[in-house]
Amino acid sequence: MAYLRVPCEEKRKPTYEPIRPIRLYFVSVAPPGGGAYFWDETNRDAVREGLFTALRKPVGAAIDSCRQFRDMQFFLTPAVKCPSAKSNRDYQPSRLAIRHCANFLYEELLASEPERILALGMVPFNSLCSIFHIDAPKKAAEFRKRTWWVKLGATKIPLSGTYFPGNNRHKGFPAIVQDIDRMLRLSPKDDDA
Repeated sequence: MAYLRVPCEEKRKPTYEPIRPIRLYFVSVAPPGGGAYFWDETNRDAVREGLFTALRKPVGAAIDSCRQFRDMQFFLTPAVKCPSAKSNRDYQPSRLAIRHCANFLYEELLASEPERILALGMVPFNSLCSIFHIDAPKKAAEFRKRTWWVKLGATKIPLSGTYFPGNNRHKGFPAIVQDIDRMLRLSPKDDDA
């Protein structure tokens, strides 16, 4: 697959197991090609920093570590499991990579039992739309305003998307805060609801 790089070194994975039920399950794009990863606190990570800042107002507290993030029943995994790079820079994963990783993401969601899912950007949102057969707008400015109820196990849970918190925070950052707050106010429904 174009630009996809399967790492030869130890695979990056979350430092902690999720605490179930997960209040809000975040789906990011892909692990970076070289350098920091959300769960690796030995290095700076723009996604982690942006997300922790965005959570401050909706939860009414500062989140300063991945353990605190997890203990507040939040979790994050990438939609695409391997880095994608072009010219030694992170690059948007191909549709084929997104499609091949969709089953892994779905299995992670089933195992994690989230109460809500929020995609951080267009690529993870498109992956979730593929998994749950959602016909949705293609632009973040449009899909971030809507919520879809998807069946996960015996429950229907809210799914939505927002802007990517790792860059361009000056444009869409207030919307990310609003979207997190909106999602945390929604409650899962029993399957027969």
